[in-house]
Amino acid sequence: MMAPSAQASAAPWQQLRPVGQGEMNWLWFKLYDATLYSQSGRYQPGHYPQALTLTYARDIERDDLLTATAEEWQRLGLGSETQRQQWLGQLATFWPDVAAGDTLTFYVDEAGIAHFWWQDKPLGTLTDPQFAVAFLAIWLADNSRDPALTRRLRGQL
Repeated sequence: MMAPSAQASAAPWQQLRPVGQGEMNWLWFKLYDATLYSQSGRYQPGHYPQALTLTYARDIERDDLLTATAEEWQRLGLGSETQRQQWLGQLATFWPDVAAGDTLTFYVDEAGIAHFWWQDKPLGTLTDPQFAVAFLAIWLADNSRDPALTRRLRGQL
C-alpha cells in the first residue's frame, strides 16, 4: 500500500497550474468551491490536460449529482439522448455520495480521456472524448448556469 503523501503526489493534475477559482451557490447555500487547472495556467478550450476540482461544502447524494448533471447537459443541448444516458450510466457505477469537505477532481489527459478522482484517489475513467467536452461545459460554456463562476474559472475576473 502506498503512503498517503506518495499517493497524493501521483495525482496528475498537481503538475498543472491554476487558471481560476470560484464558488457555486444555490439560493443562499454554498455548494462547492471550484478550481480549474491547465498546463499553461490559461483557459484554452480543447487544449488538454485540464482539471476541475470541486471541494464540496455540503453533503450531496450521488443520485442528486447525476440528476443535476443530466439536467445541465439537457439544458445546454450537449450530446444526444443516447450519449447522455450512456454517460450517466457509466458515472452511476463509480460516483460516490459526497460529504462536506470531500474533493472530486475531473482530470482530462492529453488524449481527451476523462478521469475522476475522489479524495485524491482514482475513481473511474470515461474514454469518450466527447464526454470530457460535455462535462467541462457544465462549468465553462458561455451559457453555463452561473456565468460569473464561468468567468472566474476561465481567469477572466
